[in-house]
Amino acid sequence: MRGALHVLLLVLLATCATGCTRGPDEAGLAQDVQARLDELFGRRVLALRSVNRQGSAPYAAAADGAGQAIVYYNATLALVEAYDPSDWDNLNPQLIATALGATDEGLVGLGSGRMASGSELRAYGSIVYRRAGGAWQPTDLQLLQPQVAPGVAGVAQPSRANELIQRLARIVDTSPGTRGARDEIIAEELDRALQNIQLRLDQGAASVAVATGPAGGEYARFVSSLAARLGESARLTVATSEGSVANAFLVDRGKARFGLVQSDVAAAAVTGQGVFESTGPLRHLRAVTSLFPEPLHVIVRADAGISSVADLAGKRVALGDPGSGTRYTALRVLDAHGLPPDAYEEVGARGPGDLLDQLLARTVDAVVVVVSAPWRQLAQAAGGDALRMLSLDLQAVERIAAEVHGVVPSVIPARTYRGQDAPVQTVAATALLVANSDTPRAVVSSVLKSIFTASDAPGRGVSAARLSRERALVGVTIPLHDGAVDYLESQAHAR
Repeated sequence: MRGALHVLLLVLLATCATGCTRGPDEAGLAQDVQARLDELFGRRVLALRSVNRQGSAPYAAAADGAGQAIVYYNATLALVEAYDPSDWDNLNPQLIATALGATDEGLVGLGSGRMASGSELRAYGSIVYRRAGGAWQPTDLQLLQPQVAPGVAGVAQPSRANELIQRLARIVDTSPGTRGARDEIIAEELDRALQNIQLRLDQGAASVAVATGPAGGEYARFVSSLAARLGESARLTVATSEGSVANAFLVDRGKARFGLVQSDVAAAAVTGQGVFESTGPLRHLRAVTSLFPEPLHVIVRADAGISSVADLAGKRVALGDPGSGTRYTALRVLDAHGLPPDAYEEVGARGPGDLLDQLLARTVDAVVVVVSAPWRQLAQAAGGDALRMLSLDLQAVERIAAEVHGVVPSVIPARTYRGQDAPVQTVAATALLVANSDTPRAVVSSVLKSIFTASDAPGRGVSAARLSRERALVGVTIPLHDGAVDYLESQAHAR
């Protein structure tokens, strides 16, 4: 009896092993991975050398009830032709990671600068498959990635520092209008404590918080990518904020030593133009380096009958948060197309992802956003095939580039987004790393050395591979920080 049960158990296990297999076998998986890469570039740029199927797991059923599964794999790839991830005119290397179903840290081997044919990459990716007619078909679904990386500054967590700050606040709040000796004691002790904190934070081993933008935005992702490349020596952490305009004020007022700001916003900040007219020029804002381009996207529904930017007259348009660089640039781009603010209805949004939700829900007619391409939310948008991008008028592009400092003509390459068969003519700002002029020059020089050294070495952090010393000053129209001058001059002398 025991022998019969043993045989039956083996049969059941064998049946399960055969019937429960999810997704294609290794050969089919390899074919699908290669097809995705070829479709991305429009030719064979990356060749699959080996693939190791790691296993599979059930995935949420499709809307029509069809079964789905996710297949995990490791792969080795080689460049068939030279490729430079830091060439801003090329497809963003993040698109390679997306095609492979890999995270920013799941594609290893990209280094800043020209990579020769034969250079190898390693990928840790996944593909979601759909069961159709007895066969497994790859889908465009992507695993959702966490929007905020570990170690983000400003996340509410119990700490002794927070407790002490609350105690300090209670002391100050219980003495409103205090004058005389008590007030002087509080002021002296606070001043001494702040000086000591600043000195200790400026030590070489201290981490550097960078004001980025909303949680899950491209600025926050880029700094997280840099931190991934730096590994255990990482000195950068993400501090979320409203965006470029807010970051300019934070850095200028000394509330943040470093921040990311659009190049055109930075130019307006130091000259006291646009949204900075009421405050006057920000005198402590200094450029550290240019990081990556941020082309302007004008997105509409494909069935909206809108074929040009001029057609947005009278339409509902979402331009981003008041404190964002997007809104600042978008207003100028629309004006260059003959659309002053009273020519359309501006609609607010709760965040980057909310913009596209409103567009698909038909509560807005167009979305204008300045963001690194590919914009993750657009690439992953449900119903993304129902959306299209508009090219800017060429005469308007020339006018914007001539009148708005820090903005340059740009093109979003074909195949950056699904269904985008042609390049899109637009303008771009560049994302600048900025610092307060009082930030010690040694700290700024050290941060630059760290991030460029990390970008040179092939490693994790795909987004950071876009960094380039050759483009360090692209879009920079504000004074350089002395520490940045020190570093760039030392690099020029080393060549």
